[in-house]
Amino acid sequence: MKTILYGIVVLSTIYSQSADFLHFNSYVADTHNDVLLRVLRGEDITEWTTTGHSDIPRLLAGGMDAQVFAVWVNPSEFLPDRAFSQANKMINALERVVAAIPEKMGIADCYADLIQLEQEGKLAAVIGVEGGHAIENSLEKLEQLKSRGMCYLGVTWNNSNEWATSAKDEVESDSLELKGLTDFGREVIRRCNKIGVIVDVSHAGEQTFWDILEVTTKPIIASHSSVYDLCPHFRNLKDDQLRAIKKNGGVVFINFFPGYIDSTFEQRAAEVRGQHSAELDSLKKHYGEESDDYWYASMDLLGADIGAVAPSVDVLVDHIDYIAKFIGPEHVGLGSDFDGVSV
Repeated sequence: MKTILYGIVVLSTIYSQSADFLHFNSYVADTHNDVLLRVLRGEDITEWTTTGHSDIPRLLAGGMDAQVFAVWVNPSEFLPDRAFSQANKMINALERVVAAIPEKMGIADCYADLIQLEQEGKLAAVIGVEGGHAIENSLEKLEQLKSRGMCYLGVTWNNSNEWATSAKDEVESDSLELKGLTDFGREVIRRCNKIGVIVDVSHAGEQTFWDILEVTTKPIIASHSSVYDLCPHFRNLKDDQLRAIKKNGGVVFINFFPGYIDSTFEQRAAEVRGQHSAELDSLKKHYGEESDDYWYASMDLLGADIGAVAPSVDVLVDHIDYIAKFIGPEHVGLGSDFDGVSV
């Protein structure tokens, strides 16, 4: 028995060392992180923090080579006419972070920058805009965001905009006059193709997804989505969508949020929220349910308890494995959604 146990320990150690070797000797990229929201709240992410999911020291310690920093503008706070301005403020915030630690990171807006920063041992900071409402129905503003380093544009967030419908609204709303892209939406996709902005279909409705594929001449991405067959949620991609992404040459970057990878998680999380209903009601009255302040306060309140009912990392790996086997390993990556989700 001792020999068998010793062998298991040795094999486990070798496997762990092999996994670490593979990880730290690979180019590791995450295509969606919302930590800039914490920067806007005054947090210093150039230092190791004790809140949230990430900061620059933790990303570097984890072997991250490239991080896409999401520029997400809360539609309930900044629509109809301050979304573009807020997007620029978030890019300004990222530039300040980079300027504070230029020896550790730099902004990349092209492939050559990624290679150069890797050679210098620095984290590549890439900009992704989440939600087409940030361009305020203007191709000029789209191009201005590109000039500031925008790598991809997520056509919608949970809210539909005037030119594209979201997955949430296509499933839950009874008031949509049409689904998918408008004529202007098609022009947005063409302009993205022309100026070198990747079209991101995470959060996009199914009809919007198919309309995009009819228009685009370039590969698309889903920057932070998971597999519908494993977890049937409107934020995830169905098998026919996965096949279409393969045909298009695109990539699906798997979201880490438990609610998108484990269909049983939401019931457990609801039980936790029910245990804290009085506190949550108080926070809603104080901050307003749609505000960022409420989201952060509720995360502080519930984080540990909800984290305790979250699925294991094996469930996340199942989604990666599914896509790798179904459409090929070249079509799957990591899109954590760190600091944009509650667990």
